[in-house]
Amino acid sequence: MLRSTHELVVTDAGPLMALGRHDVLGLLPALFRQVHVPELVLRECLTRPELPDAQRIQAALTEGWLCVRDVPPWDMRGLDLGERCAIGMALDLGAVLLVDDRAARRHAEALGLSVLGTLGVLVLAKRHGLLEAIRPLVQDMRDGGHFISQVAFEAVLQAAGEAG
Repeated sequence: MLRSTHELVVTDAGPLMALGRHDVLGLLPALFRQVHVPELVLRECLTRPELPDAQRIQAALTEGWLCVRDVPPWDMRGLDLGERCAIGMALDLGAVLLVDDRAARRHAEALGLSVLGTLGVLVLAKRHGLLEAIRPLVQDMRDGGHFISQVAFEAVLQAAGEAG
């Protein structure tokens, strides 16, 4: 199975829930050898167990590919507890951080972490032949309320070879 050049990923709530909501959560274990989530982030994702994303995340736990650890939050201002835990865990494991929040991305990059967002996962999946096209999925995300600017929309389609 083809994987990205990174073996480990630590995910924050936003990307995990977005991928679960659109039924593409299975891209993570196809792209990464290990997928980790801080316990605090997991609790945030499972607060509404009746939702499809929470059910898919729970299934990932049951299947055993989503690894949970209790970690303390990294000490930094301006980020929520989940983001701080995810950054701390990624630093501890030497993992890629999967996060969409702009401020969290900036903090993580300043600390030397490799950062990937939900859209980046989709581009990787397309490049590895796991998705035929990402345009419909990204459009569904936009239509469903996931904020994706027009610039980001066009850039991700360009990166996936679907521009125009």
